[in-house]
Amino acid sequence: MKTILIWALAFGCVGGTFALLWPRQSVSEAERRAVEEGRVVVTYWDRHQGHEHEMRRALIDEFNESQNEIYVRAISVGYNSIMEKLLTSIAGGAPPDICSLDDIMSIQLAKQGCLMPLDPFMEGEPELAADKYFEFARKAVTADGHVWAVPTTTDAYCLLWNKAAFRAAGLDPERPPRTFTELHEYAERLTIRDGNTLTQVGFIPWQPWDMSGMWSLLFGGKLYDEKTGLAVCGDDPGMLRMMRWQQSFGIDPGGGDNPPYAMDPEAISSFTRGLGAYMSANNPFYSGKIAMTAEGEWQVTFIPKYAPNLDWGVAPLPMPEGVEPTVMGWPCVADGIPRGARHPEAAWKFVKWFNTPRPGGGTSPVSDYCYAIHNICPRKEDAVQKRFVGNPKFKVFVDELFRRKVVSLPVMPLTQFYMEELERQRERVVFRKTTAEEALREIETNLNKELVKLRRFGEAGG
Repeated sequence: MKTILIWALAFGCVGGTFALLWPRQSVSEAERRAVEEGRVVVTYWDRHQGHEHEMRRALIDEFNESQNEIYVRAISVGYNSIMEKLLTSIAGGAPPDICSLDDIMSIQLAKQGCLMPLDPFMEGEPELAADKYFEFARKAVTADGHVWAVPTTTDAYCLLWNKAAFRAAGLDPERPPRTFTELHEYAERLTIRDGNTLTQVGFIPWQPWDMSGMWSLLFGGKLYDEKTGLAVCGDDPGMLRMMRWQQSFGIDPGGGDNPPYAMDPEAISSFTRGLGAYMSANNPFYSGKIAMTAEGEWQVTFIPKYAPNLDWGVAPLPMPEGVEPTVMGWPCVADGIPRGARHPEAAWKFVKWFNTPRPGGGTSPVSDYCYAIHNICPRKEDAVQKRFVGNPKFKVFVDELFRRKVVSLPVMPLTQFYMEELERQRERVVFRKTTAEEALREIETNLNKELVKLRRFGEAGG
């Protein structure tokens, strides 16, 4: 009896947790009719929220109305909680039929046996062939010889600058910095202090968020050795140069040769803590608190919405001296089918529809979605549609993926952990709590310890 009670309590806890984590959404009248018609109901968990989810939902409604076999129920789960909820649902034997994930999460889940390989579905689908996609995008969802998800959006980062701030600093508002030397010179002239208080910052490498992964690759750094399956950042010259460069934006209180653009780290922290919400008029770039920033193509939509009077420009990011012109292909958002999904065949029919051009030469739903939220479409022919590149500012972002060498984060099971370690150590380096050498060696040690554990776990059949 005691054993039965323990198991009952355990299942009750799991069930209670599962009930709390499962996204709730009331059944619509349209879904009720679909069930009455005998349609298969497919559940779609979307990592997008707000207007981005609503745009996705509008296209899902189109699919639901286009046929009478499948009904897709779309639920906005949110980026911050989708991983936990998905793992819980898979463990509970009731995952969604489709989930929208960052490619980093997709590979991590695939390595844990949580996603279905999509190769069997993709065979004989010319519109979903590898050469239809940017190479980095398809590579980002491929591991162990299998494709685990279909990329739906991707990004490129460029330099954005405030033309009014340039004019006030005596800089040509139509000429952004083209070299790293110029970037530093402009950052100095655009940084304004009122005594010890910062009122405007020229440029900060880790704003609007930490981008150490991107800067590592743009400096020619090597993060990971695919042959050994281990991190190799500890003594890499590009990685060391990247860390020291970010450190140069914080004043060394014991040094006498600080760059003119360097700021007190505590002042930077105080300044950035007071910045407003990202998606609002209080965004520091919109409000004039930061004069130059590394940002993505979605700003072509965000700025007219949140800062319609901002006079701004966009140009390729300046490159460190001696490094080949490079652009980072940022992680993609991709659709995958969880292992244990109740309706994988029906789920695939929707995924195929969403990522395939409509009959008669029409646009693909995925390109319509990318246009609605102003992300770059990972299908190359979609990315260069006139509605995208006809916008001169958006075209700058797209052109980078065709003109420059494209680099991307390594496809590995612990990429997210790697990026978190880079962010943590970057902050310590900027605050002079450690050296660039010590920080990178600690990252390599910590990461390889986890990678070896994961490898042994896999070899043991775990």
